[in-house]
Amino acid sequence: MSLDGFSGETKPSEFLAAGLWDTRQTTVYYAGLSDDILLNICAGCIQIHFQVATAFIGDREAIEYLNESTLSQLVPAIDSRTKVDSIYSYPHAAKEEMLGAFNWRSLTGQDHLNLLR
Repeated sequence: MSLDGFSGETKPSEFLAAGLWDTRQTTVYYAGLSDDILLNICAGCIQIHFQVATAFIGDREAIEYLNESTLSQLVPAIDSRTKVDSIYSYPHAAKEEMLGAFNWRSLTGQDHLNLLR
C-alpha cells in the first residue's frame, strides 16, 4: 500500500489537513479504555486507528482524564502524541465500533482542526 508521503508518524491533524476528505464529513472519535486513549478517524470507507502516548496523564486512568477534559483541552494534548496504528478500508462507510469502549466522544474532522488553531 502506498502512503503517498504519509508515515506512521503522521498526526491525525496532518491527515485531516491534507485535503484527502471533506473534513465536515469526516468523524474523529476519542475513547478511554483502561490506560489507553483511543483515537480513530472515519472518512468514508477508510478508518485510521492511532496509538496515543499517555504518559502525560500521569497515574490517572484514561477514562478519568477524558471525563475531566473539554475537547478544547483534549484535542491539542492528544493530536501531537499519536502514531498510526492501523488503516482499514471497508466496502461500506466506516463507523466506530470497539467492544469495551462505551465512552466514545466524536467531532468532525473540521472541528478537530479548528481546535488546534
